[in-house]
Amino acid sequence: MRFLFHTLLIVTMILPYPFIAGACPPELIGPCAPSSEKREELSGAVTPWESTNAQPTLLQEVRAAGETVIGDATYLLTSPLRMDGKSALIAGGVGAMIAGLMVADKPIQRAFQENRTETGHHIADTLNTVGDAQTVLGANVALIGVGWLFREHDEGNKLLKTALVSLESQLFVEGISGLTKFAVGRARPNDEDGTHSFDPFHGFDKSFPSSHAARSFAMAAVFADAYPQPIPFLAYTGATLISLARIYENEHFSSDVFAGAALGFVIGKALSWRHSQSDSVRTWNVFPYVPDARGGLGLTVQLRF
Repeated sequence: MRFLFHTLLIVTMILPYPFIAGACPPELIGPCAPSSEKREELSGAVTPWESTNAQPTLLQEVRAAGETVIGDATYLLTSPLRMDGKSALIAGGVGAMIAGLMVADKPIQRAFQENRTETGHHIADTLNTVGDAQTVLGANVALIGVGWLFREHDEGNKLLKTALVSLESQLFVEGISGLTKFAVGRARPNDEDGTHSFDPFHGFDKSFPSSHAARSFAMAAVFADAYPQPIPFLAYTGATLISLARIYENEHFSSDVFAGAALGFVIGKALSWRHSQSDSVRTWNVFPYVPDARGGLGLTVQLRF
């Protein structure tokens, strides 16, 4: 019963965020064409790096960025209210996968540890460093800097926007995964307390979910959405290797890694989709307008949300 309780707790913590009706591309959860209400909601998510005729001041840039982050946070936190039947079905499938891996965590852990080598340890250690929060944060900031330097060119502007979304995705992932670790309190495998040892609300350095997997898949999802092959292949391959390295180094169980990967993947997808929609769903149209039969001519300005 205790294992069942903790499994339900874990699924409750992790599933409201990944599967969001209307928060990701059609190929992920089905039709995502925004309704009029959602278009109005998206219209508030003004991307601070959108080009305008007037040069914004630094204060305006910071304010716009803050409003964007708050809007995205609200959107993610209220996502369970927008779940449809297909989203719930996918979420249930992921929850079942997490529960199944928890049952298989011990033999998977044993298989990895029995086949460790010195070379494998060095490779895994390097991958762990690549997936560290500081490394991923540094990579996102560096890419933002490169994009800013070449922002007058299309590719530079695209890199700037993509890296900003990637950075935002990482920040959300760090917060959500950290809070979930605290709430679930699962012991790490190297603590040797077993696969079903839980001590909720006693520290953040816990096992479920894997933050390495979450942040690497969040970044991979954003860049895979923005660029053609081979970028998606390289991004997801790198994220997968970083995730497997956490099991190899006995830092996480397989279910921790899968949950982290699912969390990061869908938050990256959701924010990538949201920011792309904020650029496309708002358009200005100007039409000639005749006020009445007595003549005259005017213009009608229409903003579509």
